[in-house]
Amino acid sequence: MEIVSTLHGRIDTVCPILGVSIGSRDDKSTWRIDFKPEVTAQQKLNAQAVIDAFDVVAEEKKLKDADQARVDKKANLLTQPNKSVTVQDLLDLGLI
Repeated sequence: MEIVSTLHGRIDTVCPILGVSIGSRDDKSTWRIDFKPEVTAQQKLNAQAVIDAFDVVAEEKKLKDADQARVDKKANLLTQPNKSVTVQDLLDLGLI
């Protein structure tokens, strides 16, 4: 689930963690952070602030928009006559 990866990355920047899980996407009290042993109280507060500010709907929209942009670019590449596909094109589409 990509949204969990996004949340993990955000929390990991402010606090040492092993992982995160989202129980019910609409109930943040079901979300869990597995902290590394060396975590401080302040880092735990910072991690909770990330969760409190995390907007699932907005993040899902960003992910959907990025996926759509890749689909559009792929369609554009495939419909251009005499277009040579470059390695960069493949990288941009996440194909390599």
